[in-house]
Amino acid sequence: MQSGGGDEMSAHADPATHGTVFGEAVVTVDLTLGDCVIRAPRPGPILPVQRRVRFHSVEEIQAAYQVQIGLAQTDPVAGDIARALKFAVQQLQSHQERQS
Repeated sequence: MQSGGGDEMSAHADPATHGTVFGEAVVTVDLTLGDCVIRAPRPGPILPVQRRVRFHSVEEIQAAYQVQIGLAQTDPVAGDIARALKFAVQQLQSHQERQS
């Protein structure tokens, strides 16, 4: 087992199995770590590139959601990302409430 927070034991290691799809975005939520990873295509120099971003807290996810929901007016993938982020927050908050 790797120390230092590697993805090997996390839902993030296998998004095909543990991910939830929102249009072109895929989100994995790790309830134990309290984080999420979003994978989505973003514009590249020539072709779109797959981008992976990890958000480490509910607050960070909520801030990213606000940005993406604003971008969704002109970018459909941003709307997919916003829906994925909203889902992640709901999952994490629900888990935190059950733990309390």
